[in-house]
Amino acid sequence: MDICFITDNPETKNHPVIGRVIQLLSLKHTVRVLDVASLTGDEAFAQERERRLADIYLLKSHALQALEVAAHLEQAEALVVNSSPSSLACRDRVLMAQRMEKAHLPCPHTWSFSSIEELQGKEGCLATLAFPLIIKSRHSYRGDLVGTVSTLGDLQALLARRKREPLILQEFAQGDGWDVKLWIIGQQVFAARRRSTLEAGARKHDFPIPAQQLPAAWRSIALQVGRVFDLLLYGLDLVITEKGPVIVDVNSFPGFRGVPGADSALVSLIEGLVSCRGTSMS
Repeated sequence: MDICFITDNPETKNHPVIGRVIQLLSLKHTVRVLDVASLTGDEAFAQERERRLADIYLLKSHALQALEVAAHLEQAEALVVNSSPSSLACRDRVLMAQRMEKAHLPCPHTWSFSSIEELQGKEGCLATLAFPLIIKSRHSYRGDLVGTVSTLGDLQALLARRKREPLILQEFAQGDGWDVKLWIIGQQVFAARRRSTLEAGARKHDFPIPAQQLPAAWRSIALQVGRVFDLLLYGLDLVITEKGPVIVDVNSFPGFRGVPGADSALVSLIEGLVSCRGTSMS
């Protein structure tokens, strides 16, 4: 079995979970890493065409060139998990909101703006919105903008010091100060609570939720997200409001850092996907 991880990080093999998965898979299979950090999508695909296509590609990157090479590989009928369209829908927060709204998933209302200038030019409209609001970069990337603005003045001050980029505003989902983190590997759902990143001084520490204590409604939402986005490896964040859980983020192929049993679950899923595809094609 030939397995390839598409990444944009040379430290992938040292990742506490993904690195361990690579080690475990390497005991029985040929495993390699395609680092696209210094390549364009076309260059990465040209490099892949010089060798036999892998049995499966794991798209562990949100970089545009990673999505491009994944799309090339899919056109060549390679198996890519998660697919480039699914990964793009998680990277682009406007597409994410559109998919969730169409599927009637519980999510905040989202307004999109092509630029800071467009947002600044709609001061009259913004003044009619209920603050606080969540502001985010439209596209998810390392160091992107995610924050809360409590007044129109706060929003204007933040925009004055940000670089030019597309942005979104979202309704503020009032929770209990905790985020529910869900990680999904195939049909397995792992869960934990974490202090909200919007809380001042919040520490990134997870408090696992045992599988038997996971509410059925949360599990149902998690698996429905997988069907709507066509994802097999993903994470989502829930805020538990007075009206029930609200999805505030969906992440294609997270690192599963600190998730007990994630490494063995990933190995089993990857081997199973290749085995099933080989059976269906024989």
